[in-house]
Amino acid sequence: MRNKVGLKALAILFAIVMVASSVAMYSVTDVKKGINEGGGKGVILLVAPPFVEVAGASEAAGGGGGGAQRAGTTFLEEEAGISTYTNVGEAIDLEKARTAFRTIENETDEYIIGSVPLPGYPETEDVHAYVQKDGWVVTYYLKEEVVAKILDWKDYSTDEKITGTKLEDGVSVVCNAAGVPIRDLKYYDFRYPNAEKLMIIADAQWTEGTDTFKIKLPSDFVFYARSYSHYAHDSDGSTMKIDGNVISSIGVCDGYSVTHYGQLSPTQLSLDTFHTVSLWHGEWSSYRIGEAFDAIVLVYREA
Repeated sequence: MRNKVGLKALAILFAIVMVASSVAMYSVTDVKKGINEGGGKGVILLVAPPFVEVAGASEAAGGGGGGAQRAGTTFLEEEAGISTYTNVGEAIDLEKARTAFRTIENETDEYIIGSVPLPGYPETEDVHAYVQKDGWVVTYYLKEEVVAKILDWKDYSTDEKITGTKLEDGVSVVCNAAGVPIRDLKYYDFRYPNAEKLMIIADAQWTEGTDTFKIKLPSDFVFYARSYSHYAHDSDGSTMKIDGNVISSIGVCDGYSVTHYGQLSPTQLSLDTFHTVSLWHGEWSSYRIGEAFDAIVLVYREA
């Protein structure tokens, strides 16, 4: 049985605006104030991979050379949503990399595209991956899927840190299979080429009860996507609300975990207004003492 550490706000390294509960278990996040020059604490910069720019320029000029890579990256631009990528700095043996895939969707002598299973997750959480012989590894979720699907709640522990996302886990799986290093991971959303940043605001409930925080989206920013993730483990039930309206409800999950995620509308998170996000987690005696987490994920550009 783990020790309960009370009501804590979840701190995601590299990716989160800190949500620190006060004595009254109440916190406020102003998205604009959470951003500093060059990205700042808690913000992931979104940067287009160089091969996307090269592919686009080559096609506009009528092609010529690099056809296999252009075909692969065009495939990405057609189907990918949120992604993370690395250039490992050396050639990749595609036969070794192939062992990481559950399914192969497209394959040439130059690249492989398919789905990659994640340790501890069902097939529905598989990431898609593009592996290029010249050293590129890209993992992504499909453009129909919400950005908040990247949250890797299983990676959270009582030291209040999450050290990666599901997309990063996918890169690790591929690179480990291929025997190559991971260098300088970056993020990009293929749906929103003008988006600059990704922000995650998260909270946790370790004991029975409700925790809240407030969030405000400034009107001089352009928001391309708003989504949420709601997780509960060994819980007697959990509910996530925004301004008192139920966004997600999870029933009894005795000895296992459940995650819900979905889009949030501009009405649910309107601009220039503080919205209250609440997370309730229930427990039944000492036999069910789990936890619940929630997060709001924003993709945006500063005007």
